[in-house]
Order: sequence, then C-alpha cells, then structure tokens
Amino acid sequence: MYYRHDLDIKYPEKSDEHMICVKRKRTVVLDENYPYVPKSAWFKFKRVIYWLLLNLIVFPLMLVTHGLKIYGKENLKKHKKELKNGAITISNHVFMWDYLCVLKAIRPRLAFFPAWKDNLEGGFGGAIRLSGGVPIPTESHRAMIEFKKAMDGLFKQKKWVHFFPEGSLWFFYPDIRPFKKAVFKYAVKYDKPIIPISMSFRKRKGLLKLFGKTPMIDMHIGEPIFANKELSIKEKEEDLHKRAYHLMQVQNGINKGDKTYNDNPFISQDEYKKTM
Repeated sequence: MYYRHDLDIKYPEKSDEHMICVKRKRTVVLDENYPYVPKSAWFKFKRVIYWLLLNLIVFPLMLVTHGLKIYGKENLKKHKKELKNGAITISNHVFMWDYLCVLKAIRPRLAFFPAWKDNLEGGFGGAIRLSGGVPIPTESHRAMIEFKKAMDGLFKQKKWVHFFPEGSLWFFYPDIRPFKKAVFKYAVKYDKPIIPISMSFRKRKGLLKLFGKTPMIDMHIGEPIFANKELSIKEKEEDLHKRAYHLMQVQNGINKGDKTYNDNPFISQDEYKKTM
C-alpha cells in the first residue's frame, strides 16, 4: 500500500504552495455578481451530459491510464442513512484527475468543491465548473461573502462537497501534508460527517508501462467520522481535524512510529518538513 516513487520531482518548500502554472485561456472576474453555483436550467442540463460522458468515457479511461483501484466503497453503503443529508469528502491532492477519481468513488452523486481560480482560467475551466468547481475569490471582500453564501447554500441543500484540505496539488507525493482548518469548521457548523478518502500508489507494471512512468493509483474510502457532541465548537473542530489527519495517514499505510508519520496534525504549512 505504501509506495514511494523514484520520479525526478522537486516539491515546493511550503506544503500548500502550488506546483502547476496554468496557461491562461480566459479571464474570470470573481466579484459579488459572479454565479459561484449556477442555478440555470441550461447549466444543470450540461452537468447531466457531462456526468454521462464521465461514466461512458473518462472513468473507464482512468482504469487504463492510472490503473485506478477503489477500496472501501462498502463504508458508503453501510452508512447510507447517516449520509442521506449530505457529507463532506476530503482527500490528498496528488494528480490532475484525482477529483474525478473521487466522483467515481461516490457515484451516483455529483459533488461540488472549492476550486483554485487559476484553474478556471485554463483550458479545462469549463470542465472544472461542470465537475462542481466553486471558484475561491481572493481579491474582494464582497466576493468572498458571496462565495461563502454559495457554500452555505450547498450544505443547506444537503449536497456533497469535496475539499482538498492540503490546499494545493503535489504530483504523486506519498505522504499526507498539513490540513487547513476550513473544512472542519464547515463540518461542525452544518453537522456533516467527514469521509476521509486517501490516495496511495503502486508501481506501474506490465502493459500499463505503455501509458507512462507515473505510479498507479489506489483509492481508500474510510468510514465517516462525526463530531463529538460533548465538546465545544472549537474542540469539535480540532478533534475532527486530528482524527481525520490520523486516519488519512493510516489508510495510506503510514502508522505511528513510521519515519514519515506526522504526529502533529496542527502543524502549519510553513513548518511542515517535506519527506521527498
């Protein structure tokens, strides 16, 4: 389960620093008038078509290109009753298609997720929106208020929302980086279960070597975790943060006592020491 590749990849110094540089194809203005979660019938129709294309083309293709294997889907079925009012999924952010892997794991649900604005300005901006990307504004306080209203609306509508709590994509990084706090605040505020989904790797073998040198993907779906009702709001957030971070490491085969196990779930992005 725990495989460390030997690819020549240089990781950033800060754990939430981006590795990719998006080639801008369009300009997206995120102000207070931007439709962070479009409500038009046309957009909803396009999402249905997009979902069909994912199932017919993209999901089968991922089996070929990345050898995707999903473990733990029974944890979703077992807790179907607790998840009927919506849920928060979290995962490490390790390659370009990882969110689509999450969609394959939780189908037939089509989730939403906070998205980096730069990605919407690239060539896949339209697909990201149809995938459920809700762009995060950074330059306007009023825009941020509207973004938060849109996110609040998703939780109130019992939608599934995915977060990459590490904050940025690091290609095929095998260990779990520090988590930002926002996801746990949402979980407590709206009393939503958190489903930890981790991605680990295995060596590319056989005919799959024809499709590249990057490692194959194993996805692990953990049991949902719930806030401890006996704690204060802040304590609930910290407890969820701690348990989720520990579980994500264990799911990837990284246990207490291992060299790369991080005992401190609250370490800052600046203080984290990268392991590769």
